Amino acid sequence: MIAHGTIVVAADADTGRAHLQRAEGDPPFSIRRCGERVLIAASAAAPVGGDELSLDIGVLDGAVADIGTVASTIVLPGPTGASSSMTTRCEVGADAHLDWIGEPTVSVVGSDHEVVTSVDLAASSTCRIVEEVSLGRTGEPSGRLRLVLRVVRDAATVVHHDESFGPDVPGAGSVVSVGTARHVLSAVLVGVDAGPSRSSISDDCRVAWLPVSPDVAVVLAVGTDRPSVRAAVERVAPEVIAPR
Repeated sequence: MIAHGTIVVAADADTGRAHLQRAEGDPPFSIRRCGERVLIAASAAAPVGGDELSLDIGVLDGAVADIGTVASTIVLPGPTGASSSMTTRCEVGADAHLDWIGEPTVSVVGSDHEVVTSVDLAASSTCRIVEEVSLGRTGEPSGRLRLVLRVVRDAATVVHHDESFGPDVPGAGSVVSVGTARHVLSAVLVGVDAGPSRSSISDDCRVAWLPVSPDVAVVLAVGTDRPSVRAAVERVAPEVIAPR
């Protein structure tokens, strides 16, 4: 299956409030405005091996967009062993802000999936991008998963993170990657007071707040499961999950 979705959020000329200017999607993309958020629900089982999914997000000048997903994305293997992909392209206009906070992607044993997220910011725009993955269902190993997250501001690369996981990925289970952790959270915050670095290490979770410029921070967290990871992130980097 090849499927594409489009979301465009604009600022009302009179009130300045954000409104959903455009929401279109092939199955499995079902896009709805839910209060102050724009949420994406799956109207079909996807991604399955062989699927190529893509989503374009546009936040026009001056708009504030809070976009996410309704439920976890379960990545399943297909009958032929082909890989699947999910590509999200975000463009954020001048003086605009994007929150892109999705529910976890779950890598099921036997799957081979690539998640690519690119964010193109204007010089005066900001963002909070949060992505989570669970490496396998309970009691199962994960499939093969590649994550690419790239943020560009005013044509200059701010962050580029590219990492692969899975039982056949060299080094993926070592201490320089996730070790024995089963849940991974990565976030990029642009437009914050990055301050000094912060970190926390416990038996079930490791979290690091990494400033990359005065107003940009990267947060990386790995742990045994989602509740432990989110609890640790809330202690070390509450900006990642706190409401705006």
